[in-house]
Amino acid sequence: MTANNGSTTQEQQNQDILMIEGMRCGSCAIAVEALLKKQPGVSDAAVNFAADVAMISWDTEKPSLASLQQAVARLGYRLHRSVDPDRSKLQAESVRKHLQRRLAVAVVFGMWSMMPAVLVYLASFGAVEPEALWPLALASGLFAAPVVLYSGSHFYRVGWRTLLAGAPGLDSLIFLAVFAACIISTWQLVSGSYHVYFDAAVMLITFQLIARLLDTSVRRRASEIIRRYLQDVPEEVNLKTPDGQIEARLATDVETGQHIILQAGEQLALDGKIIHGHGHADLSMLTGEHMPQALGPGSELLAGCELIEGELELIITASTGQRRIDRLSRSISALLSRKTTLQRLTDRIARILLPVIVIAAFLAVGLALVQDVPAPEAAARGLAVMIISCPCALSLAIPLVITMGHANMVSHGIVLQDPAALEAAAEVGAIVFDKTGTLTTGEPGVNSITPVGQWTESELLQLAQDTLRESAHPVARGLMAKMTSPLAPAPEGTRESFAGAGTRWVNDGNIALAGRARWLREQGVEVPSTEDTGMSVYLACNGLYAGKIGFQETLRTESATTIRQLIRQGYTIYLLSGDTRNACLDLARRLGIAPEHVLSGYSPEQKHSFIDNLERQTPAVFVGDGLNDGLALAGARLGIAVGNAASATGAAAAVYLTESIARVPATLQLAQRARRLMYQNLFWAVGYNALVIPLAVMGWVQPVIAAIAMSLSSLCVLLNSLRMQSQIDGESADASYTLNPSPQPFPEL
Repeated sequence: MTANNGSTTQEQQNQDILMIEGMRCGSCAIAVEALLKKQPGVSDAAVNFAADVAMISWDTEKPSLASLQQAVARLGYRLHRSVDPDRSKLQAESVRKHLQRRLAVAVVFGMWSMMPAVLVYLASFGAVEPEALWPLALASGLFAAPVVLYSGSHFYRVGWRTLLAGAPGLDSLIFLAVFAACIISTWQLVSGSYHVYFDAAVMLITFQLIARLLDTSVRRRASEIIRRYLQDVPEEVNLKTPDGQIEARLATDVETGQHIILQAGEQLALDGKIIHGHGHADLSMLTGEHMPQALGPGSELLAGCELIEGELELIITASTGQRRIDRLSRSISALLSRKTTLQRLTDRIARILLPVIVIAAFLAVGLALVQDVPAPEAAARGLAVMIISCPCALSLAIPLVITMGHANMVSHGIVLQDPAALEAAAEVGAIVFDKTGTLTTGEPGVNSITPVGQWTESELLQLAQDTLRESAHPVARGLMAKMTSPLAPAPEGTRESFAGAGTRWVNDGNIALAGRARWLREQGVEVPSTEDTGMSVYLACNGLYAGKIGFQETLRTESATTIRQLIRQGYTIYLLSGDTRNACLDLARRLGIAPEHVLSGYSPEQKHSFIDNLERQTPAVFVGDGLNDGLALAGARLGIAVGNAASATGAAAAVYLTESIARVPATLQLAQRARRLMYQNLFWAVGYNALVIPLAVMGWVQPVIAAIAMSLSSLCVLLNSLRMQSQIDGESADASYTLNPSPQPFPEL
């Protein structure tokens, strides 16, 4: 284990994340990646169009940024050291608008180009007089001009760049096919022939623009990751100057070593260490557990955490850009930039397919010339090869499955945020659940009321509610939820909170205390000897013990049913949480999760490490809802955010369930179906090319038939993708399941 950790640390030290500006498609990323891999000192490179990032790896000496920037600039792109979420968002929106404009031109002028082309095809049936054929062919070419010159111009630029970079892909093939179709068609028109293929070029460009527009949704999601994370952190802090004055300053202007003041109800903007004061803080942004933690001098408090009670003075240990939440954001962005199995497979097929098609096209032309076929007809054979093998079906194989299944998934409360998720669930063997907010509500509920003496249950409950009315502690929220009548104005009096101990309420000479048993004893109250597990609030009035109220963590109604259904289906279930061991084990017993599959006290980095190690044994799903779950959600084979998940968590997850975890089984079933259909589509696209290329080389397929066959190939992929809209079999309902829960400890008042 030690050796493995050391290796991982060294690998992380020899990696860097850079941002690329100017990419407009996946082929751009392929070209940049191929170029970066060729640079001196670079051992490996991975570029992802969706995230606008490049991960650079090296063995010994880190390559200079200037040399990498110069190399990338030759392809027309810009490389940056910092990952700027706002810049990435603007790029994504710019690309989307760019594609929308070009698609609009392609659709409008493409329709006009197709109409005369269809009449030319119908000429053999006597639908058109012979003398009208050449003008119709010319009209088809004129209407196709805006599509070819404007809508498809990006394909040509990128196709040429990828050829120069030695990484030809789909754009290179599109570039060659459109170029050949236009050259041969122009040649035919000049020669007085009406056999033109402008319509094939138009269809190819239009199909590809649609596919690219579908893919931009992934890019917009990825560009939001860091921005959403940092939105949850305030921009200002209260700086304590050397002369003791308190001034509001922007967090970006504060440096390490300076002192700041954090008051109750405020959120920390920078990482720091407490030097004065005590208090209770909500660390849920990073731990996922909503129960406040007691803090004092020497304790570390991280950006994003909120102080519930008390007042603290901290010394800054990490400034903006170096905070733990900044590192988490960068790690998530890097994880999301990984290529999935199908993405890598499609890239490999495209790289192999291009040289095969080009060689086949030249072979068709050469074979025709050897057979003494006229040059125009020989060129038409080569064009037929390029058109009929055009990768429309290949490029649409995955996006169409996603598009067709999206409406069905949304109707089931499943929001797909990353198409890669649909290929991730076919071989899932383990499902890892976060605890608080996912399986539980995150707030305690009243479990028992134990009055003593003359106090009744209702009176004791009312005393606790009145005493803790103004408290921000989760226990107080649980007490308020117990109220059967509308919330009345808070009773008068003075309330004083003691961090980590309890609350004193003074009203009309009466003194009420609510808090830990030890604190009540310190105030002179005789509290019966009992184990203070932190599950109870002890109460006293005018120095006399009044009783106690017990609490438990509230289990979501659908949790037990869903967990048991998944266990019956053969999945291994894990519980992974930042909470205490006892709390996690108690919850696991209530849900039927094996104790050896319970992991407690885990930080965000430890959660990701566990998921990473588990992935080496079996593909895993992680289900969570908190900001601290973002790293695990992005690192898992399939990340699922549920319910009221934090915005950054929702962005990091591949799937978002709008209702509850009850939809997890349906999500896995839909994902498995989608992956199966994707492979079927890819098999058809590759098999189609293997079948038709030899026919076109032999001259048995004319360009017109090739264009129709290419369209039919895409139609077959479309029809197969429609199967994503069929009903889910054996769908689970949102059933309520009530158990007799045992108490679960949480931090005390």
